[in-house]
Amino acid sequence: MVARLTGLSTHTLRMWEKRYAAVVPDRTPAGGRLYDDENVERLALLKRLTDRGHSIGTIATLQTPELERMERVSSKPFRRAEPPQLVDEFVDSILNFDVGGAEQILGRASISLGPHELIDQVVNPILKRVGEMWEAGAMRIVHQHIACTCIRSLVISLTRTYPKSNARRVVVATPSGERHEFGILTVGLLAAAHGWELIYLGADLPAEEILYAAIESNANVVMLSLVNESEQNKTQVEMIARELPVGVDLVFGGRGALRFKGTRAKILESVSDLESFLR
Repeated sequence: MVARLTGLSTHTLRMWEKRYAAVVPDRTPAGGRLYDDENVERLALLKRLTDRGHSIGTIATLQTPELERMERVSSKPFRRAEPPQLVDEFVDSILNFDVGGAEQILGRASISLGPHELIDQVVNPILKRVGEMWEAGAMRIVHQHIACTCIRSLVISLTRTYPKSNARRVVVATPSGERHEFGILTVGLLAAAHGWELIYLGADLPAEEILYAAIESNANVVMLSLVNESEQNKTQVEMIARELPVGVDLVFGGRGALRFKGTRAKILESVSDLESFLR
């Protein structure tokens, strides 16, 4: 209801509360949020100001009278950057080693978009652009690493803003030889957005370590991103499939996952498949 009244998404409401303390609603005994009229009016005011180009990080803690004064003197509405423009700006930033600028661009996108839209319209297009430029010789490996670092930082910070509404726990990783981390970053963000408890292990882990983490953490699901089709990769993945305890679901994604159809693993071929599984 507050989202409808203010024009903000529920994702943005949670983020503005947890990251910026823009409002601090009361709570029911069960933990539900209780917004009063003052909270709603303040959120609507913040929404109008951010639409005019003000950064929420700058204005979130200002007193309401100061926000009202800013609105009176504010200029015409700011035209928010569209996702394709954000992708262009991000790529330009990492090419110029402007890490802070790249992080700010992702932060702007995360404020205005929900998790699915953030991945579909910004993160995945960035990954595709970076890969194409590297293959064409227009980007170096160091630029890829900067892009990965910025996106990893965003994903890890966002996963902390989502409430754990699902009792299930998921381990996310890639096995030895799989150094491509972008796929599991997408998985981690969406899993957290759907209320799962996320244990993010990162890329290039030995099968024994992934198994250990899954068993010791009592995980319900292990999700692996697979791109590499080497024999080492195949051996590692087969070991995980063989030794993972019965009752723990195994899920594969990525272009290297199709070779494991017919095994105990569930193969997800798209982001939509992933979201369906998480729901």
